[in-house]
Amino acid sequence: MNINKLIPLAFGLLMATGMAAIAGDESPTLAKIQGDKKIVIMNDLSAAPWQFRDANGNAAGFSIDLDRMIAARLDVDLELRNVEWAGLIPGLLTRKSDILATSMTVTPKRAEQILFTQENWYSTGVVAIVRSEDAGASWEDLNQSGKRIAVKAGTSAVDVAKQFFANAEIESYPNDTDTYQALKTNRVDAALNDLAVLGVVHREYGFQSLKKPRELISSDNWAFAVRKDDVGAQKYLDTFLAEIKANGKLEALRAYWVDGDDWKKDFLEKNSGVSDARKKLVEQLGIAAYVPESGKGTRATLE
Repeated sequence: MNINKLIPLAFGLLMATGMAAIAGDESPTLAKIQGDKKIVIMNDLSAAPWQFRDANGNAAGFSIDLDRMIAARLDVDLELRNVEWAGLIPGLLTRKSDILATSMTVTPKRAEQILFTQENWYSTGVVAIVRSEDAGASWEDLNQSGKRIAVKAGTSAVDVAKQFFANAEIESYPNDTDTYQALKTNRVDAALNDLAVLGVVHREYGFQSLKKPRELISSDNWAFAVRKDDVGAQKYLDTFLAEIKANGKLEALRAYWVDGDDWKKDFLEKNSGVSDARKKLVEQLGIAAYVPESGKGTRATLE
């Protein structure tokens, strides 16, 4: 056994444990998590590849892996709770969720209620999604009486709709699938959503985004969030995000969930195993104890 290889590993474990203890002293949330030996995180499991139910009914996605990494770093069990998007911030404020670590855009309106991390984990933006036969139009043409636009309640798309499409009729739906079904059945003329979901939406429905006058109607950064009085938890999560950016783990997540296609076969189709790419990612992230596909995922549950 090479003792030189063990030293960095031991040092990393010591640092993680020490930082968790220090953060726990400064953060009531982290102190509670360490006392309970469990972290509770809410998600809206309706937006592949970010957070969704896979073909076997399990939680999967980019942000779900991030949740697992947070739990692993704290060495606690993970309880995932599936709620509609509009319930995420109320769930955090009423302490039904310890933190929010999901695909949430930083907005001034949300920042009045919750405390976002200074580090973000993804940059994207809102686009207008339409049926393929309407793809040559401009999203500015939607801003007129008689046009109907679907948005998911509680998302940044609601604010974008109010700002850029004040003359249109805005229809709110509880989840992404409902907005796409409304578009598919011609009940609305467009659906506002994040560019990050466009690949999945195009594959499933054939929809496209309007490119004129530009594709992104607004630019967004996704970050984690805690309650306003918990600066200690904010600092801890900022350190976590900075760490996974520096060590390449965030980029590895992006390569699998955004740039690659292996996740589609691994999670959108029922099968008895996953790809080598997924196995390597799970090992790299250190989350085998939290994923069902490893056969060792005893430390995570989905409510």
